[in-house]
Amino acid sequence: MVVDVLERRSQQRARVNWPVEFTATSTNHKLIHEKSKLVDYSATGACLLTMSSVQVGMQLTLHISLPVRMSRPLVLKGKVVRVDENYDVARLFNAVAVRWVLSSRRPSIAPMESKPVMSGVN
Repeated sequence: MVVDVLERRSQQRARVNWPVEFTATSTNHKLIHEKSKLVDYSATGACLLTMSSVQVGMQLTLHISLPVRMSRPLVLKGKVVRVDENYDVARLFNAVAVRWVLSSRRPSIAPMESKPVMSGVN
């Protein structure tokens, strides 16, 4: 039997197996810090595995180690939009879907002041 599932993603996702380290603050204000694995990503979000108690609405800071030689991991913020507690048969891991949180800060380029060119003539 084939079951059609409504795809809610607006962007195509890529399957990956990248190390990720994330931090978050739990509902009782305790710090969550875990090393895990990113299993897919897209332009709008990603899915990672966790053993921690992560809930919908929490904001995570992810440090993603890409499989290229970079001096530092990619650091992104995401808001949890879905938690699948039945990801694996043993129920050791939860699959956590996050949507990227775009920074409200935009780099501002101040226009250079144009100063009049002074000549030697008064």
